[in-house]
Amino acid sequence: MFFDRITNAPHVPRAEAFLDARAMVRNPVRVFEKYRQRLGPTFTVHLGGGKAAIVSADPSFVQHVLQKNWGNYHMSDVRVRRMGEFQGQGLINSHGKEWLRKRRFLGEGFRPDRLAELLPMQEQVLEDSLARFHLDDAPAQIDIYQLMVGLTFRMGAKALFGSRMTDSEIERMGFAISTIQEFILRQIVQPYKIPWFRISGQSRRHQRLRIETEQIARDYIAARRQAVGDEGRDLLKFMLETPYPDSAEPMSEEQILIESLQLLVASNETSTVALSWTLYLLGKHPHFIGKIRDEIDAVIGTGPITFKGLHQLHLTLRVLDEALRLYPSFWVIDRMAVGDDEINGIHVPAGLTVLTHIYGMHRNTDVWADPEVFDPSRFEPESKKNRNPFAHLPFGGGPRKCIGSNMALMQMLLILTVFIRRYDFELASAEPVEIDPMMILRPKGAIRMKVRRVAD
Repeated sequence: MFFDRITNAPHVPRAEAFLDARAMVRNPVRVFEKYRQRLGPTFTVHLGGGKAAIVSADPSFVQHVLQKNWGNYHMSDVRVRRMGEFQGQGLINSHGKEWLRKRRFLGEGFRPDRLAELLPMQEQVLEDSLARFHLDDAPAQIDIYQLMVGLTFRMGAKALFGSRMTDSEIERMGFAISTIQEFILRQIVQPYKIPWFRISGQSRRHQRLRIETEQIARDYIAARRQAVGDEGRDLLKFMLETPYPDSAEPMSEEQILIESLQLLVASNETSTVALSWTLYLLGKHPHFIGKIRDEIDAVIGTGPITFKGLHQLHLTLRVLDEALRLYPSFWVIDRMAVGDDEINGIHVPAGLTVLTHIYGMHRNTDVWADPEVFDPSRFEPESKKNRNPFAHLPFGGGPRKCIGSNMALMQMLLILTVFIRRYDFELASAEPVEIDPMMILRPKGAIRMKVRRVAD
């Protein structure tokens, strides 16, 4: 009916998509943005000339997929399979009734009151982590991305497994998880190489890393199950001690292992890149650093940092929201249509890959004036009032919105508060930092910054 077209949406000619295949592997955002500028916010394309997909940067289209008819749109099969191979079948890659059961159960662990109890331990971990980098000793030039990797992974690991987890265990887990995630990404981006990965032994090597990482987590789960009077307020304690409400049965140790490691991977990556881009933008717009420091002094002062106080840092929150608009951690959310659907007059056939192009939606001029400009005032209450809530999706949207978004936000506000209150910083180079968009919108290369202690 549509000849070489996939559906009735504007279409990228198949020959053009084939010629763009190498550029798509290197930087899919740049290719999608080229198509969006020419065809509008919603278009179809044969990815690399092969797999059919519909791509949308239209908030109403995205809202339909992620919220209004979310049950018709599952995570793509390739991601489910590749994640399942190394991470098991957990909340992130489940569907249907089992997903809903896990979601309701784990959601209790991220309630604001539980996070508030977790905050003092998180602050202590942050202080210990900063001391390891010796930033107070002298003016230093550092890669802010690598600093954030170290801070967020330590905080995430101890939030999940407890404050007794050692630095050596954290470093071993961090190396293994990072290596495995890179390998999963290679399989998703280049699935035609999977047979070679298996023949060459790469799959076996990464499976051995997975087993070593899981053993560290298994040992903590077993020890915590046997502990008496443990005072930890971490998420492992919650999963071990809280039964499912529908059965009064606890979660199995195997499922606790899967869920805790999946949460660790997801929370670490999103917080790391979000904080890195936020500090990069503050380095480009340094007048906001002083304003944020003044807000911290006015709201928190010299008193203890509290969960409530962090969420009263309104300017800091607006700066973070604007950074996540320009550099969303998840630049695209992939889904597959289970059944036929129609969205805004566009036919979506069953089985079609649907890509919600968050990066493009955050730059859609139908929603955002001067979208390339860093302007935190976009998130003042009056400015937000008439905007589609799905126009800004730093943590996804709908029922499958990131379950750890509240904890990620708490950690990011805590790190920004401590870091900005204590340090002055500036970019070491005027050269722009490019994006490296794979599953996560990482910086391409280092974000070099000069850091020095604020004079008392």
